[in-house]
Amino acid sequence: MRDAWLLTATPRGPWTWAERKRQFRAFVPAAECATLCDTLQQWGASPEDLEPLLQRIRTIVLWNAVYRARLTRATWAAGTAREPHYKATPEVPGALRPLRDRVERVIAELGQLSRWEFTPPIVRHELDAKLTPTHRTVRLSRLDEAVRAAFAKARTELLWVREALRKDTERPRGRKATLVQPDRGSVVPKAARRRALVRMVRAEILALLPKQKKRPRAAGAQAKRLARDIIAAIPVLN
Repeated sequence: MRDAWLLTATPRGPWTWAERKRQFRAFVPAAECATLCDTLQQWGASPEDLEPLLQRIRTIVLWNAVYRARLTRATWAAGTAREPHYKATPEVPGALRPLRDRVERVIAELGQLSRWEFTPPIVRHELDAKLTPTHRTVRLSRLDEAVRAAFAKARTELLWVREALRKDTERPRGRKATLVQPDRGSVVPKAARRRALVRMVRAEILALLPKQKKRPRAAGAQAKRLARDIIAAIPVLN
């Protein structure tokens, strides 16, 4: 039987501002973290009250870090298309593009071998049991049936490989830069991503404002400015 003390966690004291700042600095640069904590401390918020805001920022950063990693992996596999209008950047084929081209070439060659015809046809002279010519000939213009069936089967097996490689190397041209919006799992275009994320962080900051009948307009503007600076300072969001 287990000891009772093993099932009881050691109670910890309340969070301090130094500990909260250290937690925020894992996701927000030091300058913005100090400004945020100092402002909330002036509003009368306690370090314990900052947990929802910390969770919100952590969720935004982690969701977009995973999304950026997936985009990086897709770019590594598929490469990037040439931009013909603005920067005129060259086309990057990607790691899987040579493999896809080779599979395409093998499939095409297997199809040609399955339909291969000899020109001129091969003429075979028939012999009897005593190896005497019978003066009868057979003209062969195609490969043996078993060989052609083997080529056709190999081509069929490679078709699904080609489809998978085509899917992994798709490169939509003109796709806008995007970010993930947490809680919805939706991808927000670059033009709207900052506004959506700023509104989410601003709402968490305003929730820390002391309860009043009417919130001062200055506090709302200050919360928006803090949220905008935080979103602009996080590297993975830019």
